Amino acid sequence: MNYIKIVGGPLQTNTYLIYEGEIGIIVDPGAYFDRIDDAIKRIGVNRILYIIATHGHFDHIFYANKLSKNFNVPLMIHELDVNLTRRYSDLAESMYCEVFIPPENIKPISSECAIKLPWDVDMNIIHTPGHTMGSICIAIGNILLTGDTLFKNSIGRVDFDESSEDDMWKSLRKLIELDGDYIVLPGHGEITTMKRELKENPYLKGLWDL
Repeated sequence: MNYIKIVGGPLQTNTYLIYEGEIGIIVDPGAYFDRIDDAIKRIGVNRILYIIATHGHFDHIFYANKLSKNFNVPLMIHELDVNLTRRYSDLAESMYCEVFIPPENIKPISSECAIKLPWDVDMNIIHTPGHTMGSICIAIGNILLTGDTLFKNSIGRVDFDESSEDDMWKSLRKLIELDGDYIVLPGHGEITTMKRELKENPYLKGLWDL
C-alpha cells in the first residue's frame, strides 16, 4: 500500500491518494483538480474505490463533486458534516476563484466502522469531533489520516460555530490511545508520526498529565 500527498488550493490543503496497483482512494479532494488528476494518471490508478472527506470545510471537498462524477463514486463524509459542505459556498468561490459546486452524490457515515479493502487491510473510520462536529480520522494499516484534527506540532482550530474545544480534547485522547505507531497524514502541513507527536506536540504532551 502506497500514498501520495498532493498540496494545493488557497489554504494549501493536503489531498491524499492511497493506492495499490490500479486501485486507489482519494482523501480530502481540496487540492487543485488538475494536480489530483495528474497524480492519478501518473501512478496508473484507473479505479477509485472511495472519495472521503475528513470533514466538510470547503478546502477539503472543493473538487469532490467533479471527481465523484468522473469516477462514479459518492463522497463519503460523516452525517454531522453533510450540511457543512454547502455552508461556505461564497467564501469557497472567492478563495478558489472558480465556481463551487457542492457534492451532489453523498454517502453519509453514521458511525465508527471498519471497511474492508482489497489489500488485506481495513479502513477504520474514527469519529473525532472538535474542529467540526463530523470530523473523522481514517486509519489504514500504519497510516492515520487526521484531517484538521491533528497536525505536526499543533491541532485544528476550534473557534468556528461548528467547533467544540471540549470535543477536540476528547478526540485527541482517543488518538493517543491508539495502539502502535502511525504515519500521520494531516490535512495541512508536513507528514509526521504519532510517536513524534506524543513527544513533541505540546497539545498531546499535555494530555498525558490529565
